[in-house]
Amino acid sequence: MSHFTTVATKITNIQCLLKALDQLKWKYTHAEDGVTVRGWRGQTSLAEVSINMGRYDIGVVKNEDGTYGLQADWWGVETTIGKTEQEVVDEINKAYAYQVVVAACEEQGYRIEEQVQAEDGTIKLSVGKWG
Repeated sequence: MSHFTTVATKITNIQCLLKALDQLKWKYTHAEDGVTVRGWRGQTSLAEVSINMGRYDIGVVKNEDGTYGLQADWWGVETTIGKTEQEVVDEINKAYAYQVVVAACEEQGYRIEEQVQAEDGTIKLSVGKWG
């Protein structure tokens, strides 16, 4: 019986996700042909990215529709790092969204000049363009 469950996300850009993981300072392994994700009692799964959360990992798996899901033994992750599944997913989604915005700005020739984070966690970016 597997203890792995997958959370649906709207992640579509693996490079932005990897930058988000770097931003969070989380260790991971990435390989398009698959890396091992560790779960309960030595169970494993394959994913494109394996995020090391201590004794357990979070796998990033590509879905048929081109989006990526987060797969893990969420009980094991929570007991290892003290964060719920929702807290972990929210943290990844927030960092990912930031990286998507930065990439979109850069693609259009803008650069980030200033960023300010409000108490509620909102990030405001000021961008500029030389031309």
